[in-house]
Amino acid sequence: MIKQIDLRGLTCPEPVLRAKRLLDDPAVDRLEALVDDDVCVNNLMRLSRSLKASARHQRCDGHFQVIIERGGQADGGGLPDGQAEPAVAAAYGAQRQVGTVVFLAKDTFGEGDPELSRTLINLFLQTVLEAGHKPLAILMANSGVKLMAPDSPVLKVLEDFRAGGCEVLACGLCLEFYGLKEKVPPEQVTNMFAISEYLFAADKVLSP
Repeated sequence: MIKQIDLRGLTCPEPVLRAKRLLDDPAVDRLEALVDDDVCVNNLMRLSRSLKASARHQRCDGHFQVIIERGGQADGGGLPDGQAEPAVAAAYGAQRQVGTVVFLAKDTFGEGDPELSRTLINLFLQTVLEAGHKPLAILMANSGVKLMAPDSPVLKVLEDFRAGGCEVLACGLCLEFYGLKEKVPPEQVTNMFAISEYLFAADKVLSP
């Protein structure tokens, strides 16, 4: 069965939630969705990878069309045999992962003097990286997304985590609120549905 859905104009995470509800029906083997921007495209592509489904997208008349099909070769981001990234699969409820997710809901480490607390969050992340710990993902929401700003002193260590295979993702709604959405790469913008799935799928969650 082919389903078509117009997800334009919806607030994150509604586009992914509506798409997933349709794909939860085993009778639906092809979903054709219209979305507003490349952030929504990336969110739907992550969803397709978690389902090991094939997906493609195209720009048309100021918006995008994403087509997700069951079967065939899944878009696994370059992994062999169409295999979805473990963290992506965990984020969309595929399975519990043995590992740690770091959840940053503020741009400080704990409470106290603001300047000291911002210094401490940088020190914490540097220490985790240099100690060789490898979290499945680092997720940012609320004021935590400020850590992704171009002038953030924490940005370099976040990029180092990402280079080492850790997912580094920020809430799109929060980025928009702080005027940062256009300053963060679209592939690092996520939604509250994915964040909640990461948190429930993780073996352990750290929130300093």
